[in-house]
Amino acid sequence: MIKLSSYFSLILMLLFLLPDTSSAQTNQQQERIKGWSADIDTLLLLMKSQHYVYRSKPLPQQLLVDAASLKTKVAQYSDERMLNELERLMFYMHDGHSYILPVATKVQAFFLPVQFYIFSDGVYIIDADEPYKNLIGCKVLTIQNVAATKLVNDMNYFIHQDNRYTVLWFAPSVLRFRGLYEAYGLAAGSPSVQMNLVNQNKKTITQNISFIPAANFHGIPKLIPSQVAGNVPPPLYLSNVADNFWFTSLPQKKALYFQFNQVQDKDNESLALFSTKLDSALQRTKPTLFIIDVRHNNGGNLELLLPLVDVIKKFKSINTGSKIIVITGRNTFSAAQVFISLLNKDTHALFAGEPSSSSPNFVGEGNYISLPYSGAMGSISNKYHETIPGDTRKWIEPDYPVLLSSTEYFKNQDPVLEFILKIK
Repeated sequence: MIKLSSYFSLILMLLFLLPDTSSAQTNQQQERIKGWSADIDTLLLLMKSQHYVYRSKPLPQQLLVDAASLKTKVAQYSDERMLNELERLMFYMHDGHSYILPVATKVQAFFLPVQFYIFSDGVYIIDADEPYKNLIGCKVLTIQNVAATKLVNDMNYFIHQDNRYTVLWFAPSVLRFRGLYEAYGLAAGSPSVQMNLVNQNKKTITQNISFIPAANFHGIPKLIPSQVAGNVPPPLYLSNVADNFWFTSLPQKKALYFQFNQVQDKDNESLALFSTKLDSALQRTKPTLFIIDVRHNNGGNLELLLPLVDVIKKFKSINTGSKIIVITGRNTFSAAQVFISLLNKDTHALFAGEPSSSSPNFVGEGNYISLPYSGAMGSISNKYHETIPGDTRKWIEPDYPVLLSSTEYFKNQDPVLEFILKIK
């Protein structure tokens, strides 16, 4: 029989031998706080040393205040929310090329397996993985009991941007990420989030959607053809988005339609060579209407633009009675913004659609960064592009403003091109 004193001695010895999990957890949390704090300091240092504006002037005082406050909240926030909070700091750079992505190489991020888009009449689900295919075409009323319109509007005050159309472009992707919803009361690590939706039968439904690892996130997707249009073929502007550049004739209006989707050479054709083909087609057909569609063009290598711009300027000078109409949208960005700014400055081109997500003159360059602890990835702009000297507009206002509604989109209609073809 074990004596009572010996029993207690044995218990004490066992307790001593057991690993101190509370101490290990405390040390791990301390290391995490130090790591994220170091990332915040590194980000501020990179902003100061690299950003076009702030390498020659002090960083904004409110940025420094917010950064210091964020350091005190690391223990309360998940890694996913921390990525979102770093993006909030990038807002103070006030340009569309300085950002932190909602994914990182050393911390795991989760997002929703649905794709959103913001139409003139609200936020809708335009694509989804199984088992949520039945939600395609639904209007989103609330996520985490917060109105979708409020979620998007709030982004005007923390998403990096050149103008509010940058936010419209980025918001559908930001809405997918779990880290965003912690700021609206979702518990860290929640397996799902609740949405209130209106389906295509005009019935209000509630749906819990599970988060999945954001392993396949590859930036902002371009608009896809309607997934609920049945046998209706996609409209011309959604028929060949993957092709960097192409053109076709529209005989019903003696028009030539040129879609410019990326400022990049193709594997089998340079933009310069394509420009000579476009020039030949313009000289041969002499269209009375030349339509240039850059709704899907988020940029690339602006040094490739000169031959193409020269072709368009030549067409303008020879065909003085012809119209040039440029269709822009929220996905028109970066080198594509330089392109449309040159056309605005050097030709008589008119503009249609919605404004681009950048300004005629802007701070912007893909100057990529990575933070040491989290592996957070992003960019800090280090160059200024002044295409139209002295121009302070936030965007080029369309001469023919035409917005896309959900009804038109899901029916595979293009209200912009339809409007243009009706112009006398």
